[in-house]
Amino acid sequence: MASEEITPADRIRELNSINEDLTSVLQHAGESIKVLSPAGSEDADSLDARKAQFDGKAKDVFVALQSATARLRRQAYALEEAGIIAAQAPTLSSGGPQQSRPQGAAPGGKQAEPERITNGGLGNLDVGWLNSRGNKVGAEKEAELLDEAKDLAQRELEQTT
Repeated sequence: MASEEITPADRIRELNSINEDLTSVLQHAGESIKVLSPAGSEDADSLDARKAQFDGKAKDVFVALQSATARLRRQAYALEEAGIIAAQAPTLSSGGPQQSRPQGAAPGGKQAEPERITNGGLGNLDVGWLNSRGNKVGAEKEAELLDEAKDLAQRELEQTT
C-alpha cells in the first residue's frame, strides 16, 4: 500500500484545522459551564435536566479535545520522522557540559553526550558577564553618592564659616 507524501502546505492546513478545533473545545467548555447556572437554562427548575445537558456538553468537550490531541500527536510524530525535533525532550541541567561516562567505559572513549538544556535554556551564555558589562545602574548610583557627598561638604563648610 503506497502512501502519499504529505507536503508542508498540507501540514500547515492540518495545524490550522486543529487550531479551529481547539476554539470549538473552548466553546463546548463554555456551554457546559453555562448549563450549570440556573439562569443559562430554559428549564430553570429541573436540576436533572441541567445535569443531563452538562453531561452531553462535557462529552462534546472531551471528544473534541481527544481528537485535537491525537492530531497534534500525529504532527509531532511527523516532525520527529523528518528530524526537525528530537524524539526525547532535552533534560534540564544547571551546570555546563556534563563529563559523565557510563560504567565500564574508557576515560578516553568518545561517548555521545545527550542533549541538555543548560542554564534554563540560555546554554553557555553567562548572564553575570552580560550584567557586568551594563554598568548604567552602578554609574547612576555613583553619581547620586557624589552629589550627596558634595551637598554634605557644602553644608559643613557653610556651618563652619
